[in-house]
Amino acid sequence: MKRRGMTRIWLGAALATVMSLVTAPSAAHGDSGGGGRCSGGYAAITFDDGPTADTPAYLEALRDAGDVRATFFVLGSRAAERPELTRLIAEDGHRIGNHTYTHPNLVALDPAAAFAELRDTSRVVRRQTDRAPRLFRPPFGSTDARTRQDAARLGMTEVIWTVDTVDWSGISADTIAANALTVRPGGIILLHDGLRTTLDAIPKIVAGLAERKMCAGRIVYSKEPVQAWPGLTFHAKAARW
Repeated sequence: MKRRGMTRIWLGAALATVMSLVTAPSAAHGDSGGGGRCSGGYAAITFDDGPTADTPAYLEALRDAGDVRATFFVLGSRAAERPELTRLIAEDGHRIGNHTYTHPNLVALDPAAAFAELRDTSRVVRRQTDRAPRLFRPPFGSTDARTRQDAARLGMTEVIWTVDTVDWSGISADTIAANALTVRPGGIILLHDGLRTTLDAIPKIVAGLAERKMCAGRIVYSKEPVQAWPGLTFHAKAARW
């Protein structure tokens, strides 16, 4: 994992999430309205840093949980190494987002290098799936106006998150699930590919969301700004697939 040097950013975002959110979660894709299983709204389940050797197991867990669909923000370098996994994600009906090529802190790079991180990843994904990503997530949630402009140039909406599960920190599957289930309707849950504890948390998260009559949603543009943490907003939310 390349996020070690940005621990303070991650922990600050996680603490802000815990302080500002109240529980209310989602399950599989499906109907909305009335007293149906999606009447509580939608939440997006997202996984960063793949594809990894564990990606097929993640896909199986999502299928077993009720054909739940998610968004995978992939690294271009890993997608280039394992094209069969990128295609597998798409074939299973999940969305693929751009998470840069090498997972750098984009705001610390010069403009040309920062843009190349996004451009090269989009090229890899398009070559492998015949579809360029329409969603982008900056590593560590570290972004600025230039980063958002680069994403827009490539036809992508920037997506941060409203719930950081902090799954990368070594916590248990139960704690990961509990953190995820602080999501509100329309919110976006941050998880990571390649972690056994996260894999084990998937059915717990889906079950908890279902108890609240929520469904897993796709990420769409939000006209209204959404707060990731104090001082940072973005324009994306979860909605019906």
